Amino acid sequence: MTDVNSNPELGLRARKKQQTHKRICDAAVALFVERGFNETTVEAIALKADVSKPTLFNYFSSKLAILHELIETIDTQFVQFIDEALHSEASTEARLQKIMLRSANNVCEQPAFTRLTLVEGLGAIGESDATRSRFARLHSAMATLLEAGVEQNDVRTDYSIELMVQMLVGGYLYAILAWLNNQDKSLKKAMRDTASFLAEAVAPR
Repeated sequence: MTDVNSNPELGLRARKKQQTHKRICDAAVALFVERGFNETTVEAIALKADVSKPTLFNYFSSKLAILHELIETIDTQFVQFIDEALHSEASTEARLQKIMLRSANNVCEQPAFTRLTLVEGLGAIGESDATRSRFARLHSAMATLLEAGVEQNDVRTDYSIELMVQMLVGGYLYAILAWLNNQDKSLKKAMRDTASFLAEAVAPR
């Protein structure tokens, strides 16, 4: 088997593939934001990315596949925030604060892309297997956070983990959507308040 790292020519091909992949994703983001997902065509993405349509299909089977990957990137980052928070010695409230503030920083840097992934993304995907897999992954990560809180006695046990995950994720998403519709307010403050409220809601009575 050829070692990519020891073969400069193969390494160059791999880098060119990565660059083409990135150009396609960047072009898709720009067009999805400008025109909306439904109005964007594969042909337009290929043209903006400066690749042929057959080349684009070598990387993605459809524009929906591109959207799936963009959303997965955001989800991966959010799950990473949760995982890193879990590795810190902190209360559940402090962990929620850390996760939501880090997320707020990203959202503020790219509000149009966030709107795309939350609104266009969910609307376009509907009830697909990718959606079910996505929410299962997010649910699992947030459930792990709450289970850690149960172990350290700052998360209640009289309600199911599943119900509390729904409340946490719902509160988090609504805070972002509300800010996207009124960016005059501070998203960081909204996230801090949301984290405090949700931590109080899941705390033992």
